[in-house]
Amino acid sequence: RLFLRAIEGVGTGFEFAMFLNAAEHRLLCLVQTGPYLEGHPGLTHGGAIATVIDATLGICALSVAGKVVTANLSIDYLVPVPLGTVLLVEGCAERTEGRKFFLGGHVRSADGDTVHARATGVFIRPDPTK
Repeated sequence: RLFLRAIEGVGTGFEFAMFLNAAEHRLLCLVQTGPYLEGHPGLTHGGAIATVIDATLGICALSVAGKVVTANLSIDYLVPVPLGTVLLVEGCAERTEGRKFFLGGHVRSADGDTVHARATGVFIRPDPTK
């Protein structure tokens, strides 16, 4: 059960589907935000956008490395997201350094014309000796 599913009620929070291309280490998330995710009136809260980015990059990292946790997430918010907008969130594993996995991603409108946010993330495989 993903954190994104914690809001009960159809259409009130995150409605999403994720599609993994394990061979290319890419994940695409199709998501629509509901009214419980409102920040500024009529707009999706930036924290909700961060949540879906973290989940997308994290599940992509999970497919590459197994159990991982978020070490760093950096987001550039470019264009506000109106509530109810259908978005495409893409994550891609870029490189590995030891226990660290570096990913990049972006949030686009469903038609692909608008980039709402860009993100990078570092995920780390927990140290099994601790």
